[in-house]
Amino acid sequence: MLDPTADRDQTRAALLALPGVGPWTVEYVAMRALGDPDAFPGTDLVLARQAEGADPTRWRPWRSYAAMHLWMNFLEGETT
Repeated sequence: MLDPTADRDQTRAALLALPGVGPWTVEYVAMRALGDPDAFPGTDLVLARQAEGADPTRWRPWRSYAAMHLWMNFLEGETT
């Protein structure tokens, strides 16, 4: 079950067990479908570049919000 009531650790493990599903996808699903405020797809190229020099572990327990901010910051920079 992919909703905020699902056990996050069990769901992550089940997703990782699926062929073709990797850590980025698992963290993105945790962020969007499970509502995990601390999910962080750190292997994302845009996030890595936007957070360069920063320590994402310092953003705990709100790394999902940081990821959304970094993505939006990137998109806003791309459109100007």
